[in-house]
Amino acid sequence: MDHIEKAKTEIRERWFENHKVKSIEGEKGLQRIIWGAEGTNMYQINYVLAGRNVFVSGDLGDAIYSLTCAATLENIKDFNLSYFTKKLSTSEHPKYDFDSKLAKAEIEEYFIDMCDVSDINDLEEEDGELFAGLTSETEEWSTCDQFSTVIYSIYSNTSVDWFDSESASYVSDCGKKLSHALISYWLGLQMVIEQLEAKNIA
Repeated sequence: MDHIEKAKTEIRERWFENHKVKSIEGEKGLQRIIWGAEGTNMYQINYVLAGRNVFVSGDLGDAIYSLTCAATLENIKDFNLSYFTKKLSTSEHPKYDFDSKLAKAEIEEYFIDMCDVSDINDLEEEDGELFAGLTSETEEWSTCDQFSTVIYSIYSNTSVDWFDSESASYVSDCGKKLSHALISYWLGLQMVIEQLEAKNIA
């Protein structure tokens, strides 16, 4: 199960286990929906659907999505996670979290492919030193931006010919995982729709 599917399961079964539509006000074109568990604000999300925008606030942070169509539950129902996330205008949370273990594994896979070896221990000395330098940085930084900055610094100073700007770009993206918060904003709306449809409201 990949990161996205694991995150969906965790959010649905743990974060939103007892969630329900606590209130829904307004009509298509301007609606306010509170999604949470009774008696607590933990993991609660407040959605405002206004015009072509979805405004998110609450315990999981703030965000704004700008759509190319009316922000109605009827339209949002057909949005998959990837499409909805592309409509993100701004968010309190970074779009991606940095996973050092994933970054290291992806860099290793990339080097094995680029250097045409069957095992990372078979790298030539210069390639091995570059690999060691890159992977050591995965343990030094906690955000994608920090990691990306240091990778381009290494690229600027390396003498390894094949490690060009394209390679640096690829490695700088290693370890990126879509934020749990952003996944929860989309999944919460989908679960809101599920509950309303079950009650023949949506």
